[in-house]
Amino acid sequence: MQLETAQLRLASCTGMAAEDQERLLRARVSELPGALDVALGRNMPGSFGAGDYTLDLTFADAPEISLATALRGLADVDSVVYRKIGGGQRAPLLRDGIWRTLMFRVRPQASEQHVRALESDLLRMPDYMPGLLNWRLARVVSADTWTHVWQQEFASVDDLLGEYLMHPFHWGWVDRWFDPECPDWTVEAISHAFCPLTTSLIAGHTGKETQT
Repeated sequence: MQLETAQLRLASCTGMAAEDQERLLRARVSELPGALDVALGRNMPGSFGAGDYTLDLTFADAPEISLATALRGLADVDSVVYRKIGGGQRAPLLRDGIWRTLMFRVRPQASEQHVRALESDLLRMPDYMPGLLNWRLARVVSADTWTHVWQQEFASVDDLLGEYLMHPFHWGWVDRWFDPECPDWTVEAISHAFCPLTTSLIAGHTGKETQT
């Protein structure tokens, strides 16, 4: 089984109205050959270093056609294939929530010790944040500019932008790995995106129905 997530930025030279372009995009991703599960969500204001949409896919095997090829001329694709290394669930029946995807790249100079310590700290965050309902940390296994994918599910935007991003454990401890002025600086680039979530992607898959 292959897990893939992508940031999609709609192409600006199609000559199509935005709503028609989105409709075509949803149709195209729902028909990807070999895809078992598809979830597409429009990114919300406040996302940065990301695209217009977050797309998550599950394939039984490596697909015969790449996502970039399938969406050529319609959207620019920043995708990664990843392998889960940790995660958990508190609300497997979550509905109408928020899906957050952080793709990040560790510095080439970072030691394996620092990388593993960073991963450990990320996986400790739910211990301090009850609003973080379901989560998954993964290492990227495709040849790509990103090295990790850190995904979370929340009941509301306030839980993400409030408790999660503003929590003392976040800015007082975890942020040191992302701060170039800190001796523990390990992460040199990030893509932060969040979008509506119909049902939990971490607890179970959605099938070939794109999310809102």
